[in-house]
Amino acid sequence: MGRPLSDEVKPVKKTVLLLGVFALVVAACSASETVVATVDGRPITLASVEELFVADGGTVDRAQFARELRNAIVETILIDKAKSEFGIEIDPSDIEVRYQELVDQVESTGTSYEEFLAAQGITDVRVRRIAHQFLIQDAVIEALVEQAGPITEEQIQERFDQQLTQRTEACVSHILTETEEEALAVRDRLEAGEDFAAVAKDVSIDPSAADNGGDLGCGPLGQYVPEFAVGALQAPIGSPTLPVRSQFGYHIILVESRTEPVLDDTVREEIVTQLEAERRGSLFQEWLLETVTAADVTVEQEYGEWVTSPVPDVAPPS
Repeated sequence: MGRPLSDEVKPVKKTVLLLGVFALVVAACSASETVVATVDGRPITLASVEELFVADGGTVDRAQFARELRNAIVETILIDKAKSEFGIEIDPSDIEVRYQELVDQVESTGTSYEEFLAAQGITDVRVRRIAHQFLIQDAVIEALVEQAGPITEEQIQERFDQQLTQRTEACVSHILTETEEEALAVRDRLEAGEDFAAVAKDVSIDPSAADNGGDLGCGPLGQYVPEFAVGALQAPIGSPTLPVRSQFGYHIILVESRTEPVLDDTVREEIVTQLEAERRGSLFQEWLLETVTAADVTVEQEYGEWVTSPVPDVAPPS
């Protein structure tokens, strides 16, 4: 049966290496024939899960084993689906290269690889599986991106429009009041010809106005709260705006000058890079969730229960 399951819970210290990745494990061949789960008819043995981590005092808490079993299930699904859907198989020599990169990454921090394994409570087998997982994940992402096709001009334009305030430079002043009525009164004074800085020093509740007359200087509009940034983006040059409400109160904004961005080749390339990076992660996440949820999974009652809502997981046995 392998190591006994206990109710003791021991938190595992995290490191940079294992953060932000899919901590999946492979259901490998094992000397033990005890089957703890099946995935689309493929058995996952007790030993194939146990060989990936170090038990504390010879026992494994139920919650930890359930997590490890979930990882084994997800990994089995990932490898099978990557092969059947995209024809992806990873060469063992490539796995060895990626494994060595992970070892070098750990040791570059000044921690020995053995110390790292001991601190994590994991085995060398697990790290080798992680190397395999990285390669599978990268290959699936490339296949999904190719399937999705290139970023469109419509997507580029939409992102450019969303970033207008971040990319627009302007020289801005403002007068801040508590109420809309006070802001309208300020605008009337300005329309009547009063000096903007003098009115700002007189009535603005922005503490800096007493010294700078409401002058916020020049810079990207993205540095301001969204309501103010949009107001300054849309304001006519040289004329005070109608009141613009933000979390701070009501602003009368005066834009002295504004340099608006152009969607040239440099900006287009920058946006394409952003969109590509974002969709690589999202395409894989969506594909993996759909694939894992659709799989036929059975977990032996002694080791937990397979659930797919709110996310695929193994609920520990009670």
